[in-house]
Amino acid sequence: MAMIDPRTPIGKATLRYRGLPTRHLLSLLRLGVEDPERPFYSRDELIAMLVDRDLNNQLRRAFAKQS
Repeated sequence: MAMIDPRTPIGKATLRYRGLPTRHLLSLLRLGVEDPERPFYSRDELIAMLVDRDLNNQLRRAFAKQS
């Protein structure tokens, strides 16, 4: 596993999500906690999905401000 740099936006978001229980990560992603049809994701994959979503939202807001 690579080192997490807390000075970067990705590092800050990653560390923020690391402290949350897996159940909470699933609910933030709107994945069924008790759904037997849900594919398996590791904690790292769940955190990466949340970080990507946050960064995409930040980019969307930045472009909206420029328009």
